[in-house]
Amino acid sequence: MDEPSSVTPLTALVVDAEGRLTYMGVDGRRRVIVGDAELLKRLQQLHDDSGNVDGGCGI
Repeated sequence: MDEPSSVTPLTALVVDAEGRLTYMGVDGRRRVIVGDAELLKRLQQLHDDSGNVDGGCGI
């Protein structure tokens, strides 16, 4: 299987209407980083809760 070529991001990360975490590459194509809305919601929850953990590392 061929390795996908790397693409430099042109925009910041964006959550689209379907809850997917995406970015626009310099080639003009939008790429999906996280395509599972429930997973993204959980990641955001973990990030929001990270300030409530000793040391702030989330462990």
